[in-house]
Amino acid sequence: MTDIIQNNGEKFGEFSATHDGERAGVLQYEWIDDNTFDIVHTEVDEHFGGKGIGKSLISEAVNFAREKNVKINADCPFAKSVLEKDDSTHDVFVN
Repeated sequence: MTDIIQNNGEKFGEFSATHDGERAGVLQYEWIDDNTFDIVHTEVDEHFGGKGIGKSLISEAVNFAREKNVKINADCPFAKSVLEKDDSTHDVFVN
């Protein structure tokens, strides 16, 4: 089972994924302003590749953006690619 927890700071934050108790991946973001955060890095441990953990991390970021009524920018190439391809995220994705 994959669990994702968030640590949101004033300037930086991250979503961390664990799978069956092992650290599986992380999505790091930086607040650009009060209304937008930038996904700067997404990483999944190679041991957990192909399990959808990266997309789950992005999904959590999208849910967070919707809850807080803020927008997402993505400098991370993986996150940008996922968000661009998923029309359902275009309400929060601004790249």
